Amino acid sequence: MINDRIRFPQVRVVDELNAQLGVMATKDAIETARERGLDLILVAPQAQPPVCRIMDYGKFKYEKSKREKLAHKRTAAMEMKMVRLHPRTGEHDRAILIRHCERFLREGHKVRAVCQFKGRENAYPQLGRAQMDFISNALEEFATVEGPIAKQGRDMTMNLAPRPGLKPLPKTPKTVEATGARKSDESDEEHDEDAEFEALQENIMAEHDAVPDDVVPDEGDRAAADEPAADAAPAMTEEINQG
Repeated sequence: MINDRIRFPQVRVVDELNAQLGVMATKDAIETARERGLDLILVAPQAQPPVCRIMDYGKFKYEKSKREKLAHKRTAAMEMKMVRLHPRTGEHDRAILIRHCERFLREGHKVRAVCQFKGRENAYPQLGRAQMDFISNALEEFATVEGPIAKQGRDMTMNLAPRPGLKPLPKTPKTVEATGARKSDESDEEHDEDAEFEALQENIMAEHDAVPDDVVPDEGDRAAADEPAADAAPAMTEEINQG
């Protein structure tokens, strides 16, 4: 509340320089604020007596909006991004998923990789573990693995956190005349990347859903999962917890 909208008969007043003016009749506090070309703003209605501050209301609203935007930005930066795949996800799709994981990590997000099993695949958890190890090794420069890689029910999960000091990828420079056009292009680019990611996720899981539950992973997949990659970092040693 501000100025004449303040209904308390008395308030404790703090001026624009943070000096305590003491408890005053509200009408006198409003008059004092107006004499200084400022407003009286109620900041602590639950206090006894309520506390008001003399300040520029326009500046107050601007700073409040700025704080709220900063808080929202920090919350968004801590968002957990989910990346889904399955034991049969191929090298090409997996490489694209890894590229999006890097983008999320560079933007400050955590990433949860979920490898979804179905039917006879559940008898071969090493296939999902091979997918997780490949992803974690590929992103070792950008992320650390939080907690164990665990299989609960039909899902195997791995949580990745960005390494300290990780910076976003530089924007591709584009020749535009107006600053507004440049911002619009950057926004469109981010939207295109998110749309590409969502479409890829849908395609990967749709292909998996089309596989009958009784189909056993082929020998090539099983053999590849059992052999360590020649150029990969040593596989992590956490136990797989099967649900």
